[in-house]
Amino acid sequence: MSIIKFPPVKEIALIGILAAVNIASRLFLQFLPNIKPVTAIIILSVMLFGLAFGLKLTIVTTIVSDVFLGLGLWTVFQILAWSVICLLTSLLMIPYRRKEHGPPLIPMAIYSAAMGFVFGFVVSFEQFVYGGWGLFIPYYIAGLSFDALHAGGNFFFYLICAPILMKVMKNEAKKLVH
Repeated sequence: MSIIKFPPVKEIALIGILAAVNIASRLFLQFLPNIKPVTAIIILSVMLFGLAFGLKLTIVTTIVSDVFLGLGLWTVFQILAWSVICLLTSLLMIPYRRKEHGPPLIPMAIYSAAMGFVFGFVVSFEQFVYGGWGLFIPYYIAGLSFDALHAGGNFFFYLICAPILMKVMKNEAKKLVH
């Protein structure tokens, strides 16, 4: 599964569209704790467009949505958490770069769920900055139920988003070739 490369203008537009979906989902699904398609869309963006694209999408999504939701030190740790997920996804995709098809849907949905726990772990390090291990450990443990909700949402949203985004983006890439 080779990385789809778009001209710079089209890449900016695509980042804008995907970021808008992510931002809207973070704003409008606030009543569902940690259940949003953001992580699944970021994982898919790395799978389809590569690490650099995923990192750009992560930064735009986090900063713009946190302008509405509240900016703080947690914003840095959210960017860091999604960046770690981008890096892990990029490494996971190495064996698939020379293959026509990407990884199977269900294992990737499970991977996406696991990234909910990775996200929660990395974001919890904000508390380490404030109070060391004595604050980090109870904060992280207290947040595991929210991480489980994030994981479940990621699994669900990956199953929904992957087939749609893969098809749409591959069709767009074909248009560029022809």
